Amino acid sequence: MVVPKEFDRLVECFYQGSSAEVSTMEEWVALALGYSNKQDQAVAKRFLQELLAQNPTDAELERIWNDAEPGYYFDNIRGVLTLIRDAID
Repeated sequence: MVVPKEFDRLVECFYQGSSAEVSTMEEWVALALGYSNKQDQAVAKRFLQELLAQNPTDAELERIWNDAEPGYYFDNIRGVLTLIRDAID
């Protein structure tokens, strides 16, 4: 599966210190989404829908997340990716 650049850019919005402005994970996701436009968000959402529908292993999800070179890593990457997908209109 080809990972779109729009997803990579979204992942880059999760960096050390970026959570300082928020108190919940939902707020952090909303903050990160605020850095992208609706078209880029739609591409990222389609990718996440297809990816999560395939029910990949947690290791595969971590590889995809890490390949995007985030500045922050999550223990529950499946939950985070699901939250991001669901937060996009």
